[in-house]
Amino acid sequence: MMQKKYIWLISIVAVIVIILVGGKIYMNSLDKKEFEHEKKAQQIVKAEEYMALYLVRNYEDVRTIEFHPVTQTKETGFWHGSIDVNNGSTLTFSMRHLSDFDDIGIRVNPKTFDLNKKKTSSNENLENVKIKYWRGNNGDGTGL
Repeated sequence: MMQKKYIWLISIVAVIVIILVGGKIYMNSLDKKEFEHEKKAQQIVKAEEYMALYLVRNYEDVRTIEFHPVTQTKETGFWHGSIDVNNGSTLTFSMRHLSDFDDIGIRVNPKTFDLNKKKTSSNENLENVKIKYWRGNNGDGTGL
């Protein structure tokens, strides 16, 4: 009889240990996913700020900038997004890595993009420009 109680006690302790270890592993994986998500969101913020500065410093008469969702293509790994400037001119951008600003490709449709490029780049800042950042928020709170 005592041996059965001992086996039951060991079994219960083993199940509890397995549940605790499994729970810890699961929570660590969630923390890692959350960290990676936050890191990507911060990189998107920096990319948006870089693109806004690029527009103000390289195009004339930039008054408003609105960023649209930035998404990653699973097949290629590239990140893509679009930006409306002055409520009418849209440009799209793509980049291989969110942190590599030298790798940004910019495309415009000359029929719908009516901003003039400055002859030389300026050192202007963003204080006179109304900007609506996307900032990695897709509307459901998950960000990416």
